[in-house]
Amino acid sequence: MEAGKRLGKYRIIKSLGQGGEGSVYLAEDESLCRRVAVKRLWEQENGSGERIREEAAFLRDLRHPMLPVVYDLLYEGGWYLVMEYVEGISLHNYIEKQGKVGEEQARMWAAALLDVLDYLHTRETPVTYRDLKPDNIMVCQDGSLKLVDFGAAGLRSFGEEGGGRMAFSAGFAAPEQRGEDGQGVRADERSDLYAFGRTLYYMITGVIPENAPGMALSASCYNPLLSEELEEIIRRCTKEKPEARYQVAGEVMRDLRRTGARRKGRRGREFVRHVEKQICLTDFYRL
Repeated sequence: MEAGKRLGKYRIIKSLGQGGEGSVYLAEDESLCRRVAVKRLWEQENGSGERIREEAAFLRDLRHPMLPVVYDLLYEGGWYLVMEYVEGISLHNYIEKQGKVGEEQARMWAAALLDVLDYLHTRETPVTYRDLKPDNIMVCQDGSLKLVDFGAAGLRSFGEEGGGRMAFSAGFAAPEQRGEDGQGVRADERSDLYAFGRTLYYMITGVIPENAPGMALSASCYNPLLSEELEEIIRRCTKEKPEARYQVAGEVMRDLRRTGARRKGRRGREFVRHVEKQICLTDFYRL
């Protein structure tokens, strides 16, 4: 859709990108003089107009600091969802530019992500986010996080399980979303926790996790000072079988809080001793 086109009171400014379930544009609400994000929904993915309206009404009722507000739904040759425009940089681009983050920062962001996942998963009609990944997480100017592609992902909460296909992001989607277990594609709360684990891995390593059983290298290979406890959280979140993972976000938060005071544990002390030994050996051979 070209710049300058109008959809009701919204004037398209530019394209912001395309996801698995629709294209997103930056637009201006000319009646309120504010910028918004307009997402064109692919009807073949989202069903009839009646169903889309029902889902959009459901999304408008969600309120959480990490979720953009849904303003409007309109039809002009297709269905468009109008949402709050979030300024910032994607977590993906942030890590690419700034490098991996330390464990303290990773724990803060992990806690924020778990809070919004718990909010979604515990609605009267539970919502599976389904596409948690660094590209869909915005780092705002104040350092807080927001999920910016929530619209299409939230609509999936009304979908059937065990269907024939599902949009997913390589490296972050759970095996059941990729249909690798012969039971058809599906997603639930544990699928979101799998993607959370892989996103946390990316935060502390700066490396996109391999789309394979386990991960090519453990997080401690990239960060030797990483606590064993945080690495165990990542391992448990990213188990191949859903029943072997954490079952709800609250369980992950419990362990995240429980291990926070122990992050400077045995591994850190061993690594420091290893470095000191290498320095001593280097000095010895220089003599």
